[in-house]
Amino acid sequence: MRYIFQNPIKAGIVTNIQNYNWTNYIDYIEGNNRSDADFALDIFSTDREKAVRSFIEYVNKENDDECMDMPGKRRLADYDAIKIIKSHCKVAHGVDLQKFEINIRNLYIKDLKESYGLSIRQIERLTGINRGIIQKV
Repeated sequence: MRYIFQNPIKAGIVTNIQNYNWTNYIDYIEGNNRSDADFALDIFSTDREKAVRSFIEYVNKENDDECMDMPGKRRLADYDAIKIIKSHCKVAHGVDLQKFEINIRNLYIKDLKESYGLSIRQIERLTGINRGIIQKV
């Protein structure tokens, strides 16, 4: 729960969760009926006032939670990916990879996926090579 509410802060969108427009954080504190906060608040205490205090303390506590963060598995921006394609495959444009002999092309595709972490869809988008071909490589 802390991870969800602190995500906009860690992403640098806001400095305080109460300033984030797309959160239901206030519903938990003020008891608005827009969200069903009872289940979550009951985890902290059955006394509503105590539960809200504990909730605020818990959500705002500094931590190093990484939960779903996967170090080293961040997707590259297309701008960076095309630079990799151009330099690694020695081409002027991503679509030039289509002109290579099939075995050479496939080796480059394999490298782009495995060594550089480009996604299948990203390679498809930047080279114009069919997704099915990229998946098989």
